[in-house]
Amino acid sequence: MREPFDATSSMREEYAQNGLPPPDEDDARDQCLRASMAAPDLATVKVFLRFYASTSQPLFDAVSPTTDSLQTIAEWFFAGFTNVTGTEIENKERSELYYVRVSSEL
Repeated sequence: MREPFDATSSMREEYAQNGLPPPDEDDARDQCLRASMAAPDLATVKVFLRFYASTSQPLFDAVSPTTDSLQTIAEWFFAGFTNVTGTEIENKERSELYYVRVSSEL
């Protein structure tokens, strides 16, 4: 099983090399979610949705989250990203996400 991606590990290394204390949540937020931050590419968002699908616990008897629930998570992500950064992500750019398939063998 692969280790989860830790975005702050490179930040910790960079801070240590510069003799700074380890970054905290505010430092990470400033670096990753600042105003006018570019949206992540579509491949990154798809990886996140697949990760979410493979690690979440469905509320009902389903083996994995439904397509509708994953689409809802994607919409929440885009709404939250826009709210925090002010960067609009057009429907046209994110429409491909509505065709993400989730393997039941994840």
